[in-house]
Amino acid sequence: MKHFLTGLIAIGLSIAAMPSVAADARNVTVVNETGYAIKFLGFNAPDDGLDEWDNELEKVLQNQASTYVEFDEDDEGCVWNIRVDWQSYDEAVLWKNVNLCKMTALRLRYDSGTKTTSFLAE
Repeated sequence: MKHFLTGLIAIGLSIAAMPSVAADARNVTVVNETGYAIKFLGFNAPDDGLDEWDNELEKVLQNQASTYVEFDEDDEGCVWNIRVDWQSYDEAVLWKNVNLCKMTALRLRYDSGTKTTSFLAE
């Protein structure tokens, strides 16, 4: 019994010593609650300028749908610019210097009265 307990303690200590694999603090779920389809969702670092974007969407993000955006180890910093392009309109929305490390989700909203697109950070 003594050897059994010693073995359990050793296993427990080895599991506790293993490095944990945590999600990147910048990873974020984007929920489209605008009422309109989104064809482009891009993130770039403030130092990259506003001309360099990659589309994070594999397909159009319909209203009430969501997508999970994962960042690479090569990406640095918490603060990012975010751009959204609509499927049926030639307008884009841009938010600058958003700290993604302080949220896990972005709920995109559109107010037709003020014609303003915003996000609710969770």
